[in-house]
Amino acid sequence: MRTVTSLAWLIFLLAGIGTVTAQTRQYTWADIDCRQSRIAAWTGLKCRATNVVATEGNIGAFRQWAAFGTSRDGYYVHLFLWEGQNTFSYLTADETTADFVKWVFEYGKSIAQVSPAARYKDADYVTFTDGRMGRSCIGFRRLGGPQRGGYDSLMGGVLCAPQGKAIGQLDISAFIDNARLQPQAR
Repeated sequence: MRTVTSLAWLIFLLAGIGTVTAQTRQYTWADIDCRQSRIAAWTGLKCRATNVVATEGNIGAFRQWAAFGTSRDGYYVHLFLWEGQNTFSYLTADETTADFVKWVFEYGKSIAQVSPAARYKDADYVTFTDGRMGRSCIGFRRLGGPQRGGYDSLMGGVLCAPQGKAIGQLDISAFIDNARLQPQAR
């Protein structure tokens, strides 16, 4: 009888651990003050961050950050950071830059006329048309430092010009140059 009780307790405990683990594997976004963001957000942007999410076995831990908004002159900006929270956490970059941009962009399923990937300094980028709103856009992906067979972070962003305006090379270089992180508090 003691063995049966112990076995029942063990099953109950393992079921509870599975439930707790499952709950920590879902990102939940919350609005934050941009001064608390890892993204060096520009004036006028709104910021959000997720909770820390653990992987199977709770070894890897990750967090996501976003800064977004529309400028007075109608340019739409969305910056995104996905970051490992310890030295065991790494992110892979198996998808193409275009696929990453489609995933980051809120209207990603509607993008059209995607250019081949190009390189600017430490980032890959593509230009595309926002098929939903007819805007000319650029999207980029920057890989963080190497870590355990992957990267410690992935940063990306989308910049869309107002309807009727084109994205030029100066827009691309200024956008990627200004997409930076705030120093981590130690």
